Amino acid sequence: MTNLHKKNFALLLAAVLCMSLTACGSGGSDNVAGNDWRVTGVVQGSGTITRDGEDTDVLVCVHASDAAFYYDTKEQVLFDSVTYPLDLESDAWEAFKSIDFADLNGDGNSDVTMNFDDGGTERLMVWFWDAENEMFMFEPDESALGEEEGRGDLIPDDEEEGQGDLIPEDDGRGDLIPDEGNAAPVLMSGALPFTNMENVQSENYDDGTYYYADATEDGQILVISTAQPSHGDFDVQSPEEYLADCALSLSGTDTVDSLAVEANDAYTAMMSYPVYIVTYTAGENEDAREWTVFAMDTDFYTYLYGFCAVPDAADDMQSVYQDIFAGLYLSDGESVG
Repeated sequence: MTNLHKKNFALLLAAVLCMSLTACGSGGSDNVAGNDWRVTGVVQGSGTITRDGEDTDVLVCVHASDAAFYYDTKEQVLFDSVTYPLDLESDAWEAFKSIDFADLNGDGNSDVTMNFDDGGTERLMVWFWDAENEMFMFEPDESALGEEEGRGDLIPDDEEEGQGDLIPEDDGRGDLIPDEGNAAPVLMSGALPFTNMENVQSENYDDGTYYYADATEDGQILVISTAQPSHGDFDVQSPEEYLADCALSLSGTDTVDSLAVEANDAYTAMMSYPVYIVTYTAGENEDAREWTVFAMDTDFYTYLYGFCAVPDAADDMQSVYQDIFAGLYLSDGESVG
C-alpha cells in the first residue's frame, strides 16, 4: 500500500466511521411507541417465508441497495435479506411497489419477487432460495429489469480493456466476478448479516486485482476485500510474517497493538491454500479500531478479507466473523462452507 493510498484510505475510513446511525427506511421516526420498532413507519411490506417446512412471519424494510426481512416481533431482529442487482435511479422507498414470497421453482421454499416503479421504468426482481449456500440468489432469467440490465457502469463496454467482462454476483455486497481475461478470481462471501451496506470504494486494477470497501450505514463496521499480486519472498520471510504484514497494511497506520496471527487448519484445508487469521488493534484512543483479517496467499495472488470496527461494535463479533470466513470461496471454485 503506497503512502498516498494509506493517506486516502485513512481519510476514507475517518469519513465512513463518522456516518450517523439512521432508521431502516426513509420513513423512519425516533418516536418508538412502547419501544416497538414496528410502529415507527419503517415497515413497507410483510409476508410469510417458508423454509424447510417452517413458516416465519416477516416485515420488510426497503433500503437503497437491499431489502431486509425482520421477524414480526417487538424487537428488531433480522431474518434474511436480498441485494438488488442494479442501482435504482429513484429513491427505493418511493419506487417500491410490492413484494411476494411465493415458491416459484417448486422446491418447497419461499422465493422473493419484488416490483419497483423506478422513475417510470418497471423493474421486476426475482431471487430463488439456494439451500446449499443458505441465501437468496438473484435470478436474471426470471427477472425483468427494464431498460438497464445489471449494475450499469460496473459492466464495461466491449471496447474497454483491463478486467474483461464483469458480471454482478449477489453475495450481500455487490462484488464483481471476473468472467474471463487476466482478472484474479474474487474471494466471495455469502450474504453478510449486516443491513443497508454502503460501498465506499471499488477499484479494479489493470493487473486483474481489486480493492473493495463497504461499510454499515452507521459506520461502525467496515468490510474490505482485496486481492493483490503475491510478492512474498519466503526465503527471507515466513508465510505467517508475510500475511501478517499484508493484513496490517489495511489499517493505513503504523500504530498497532495486540497483534495475533493464527494458522487455521480448517480454512486451509477447504481453500487448499494456507490461511491465517490476523487480529490487531490499530490507532490510539478515540481513533482505535479492531481488525480481524482472513489472509491467504495462492502464489499468484494474496487475498485479504477483513473487518474493521470501533471497539464497542467489535465486542462479541468474532463468532460472526468466523461464520463469514467459513463461507468464503474463490469465484472460480465452490463454496468452502
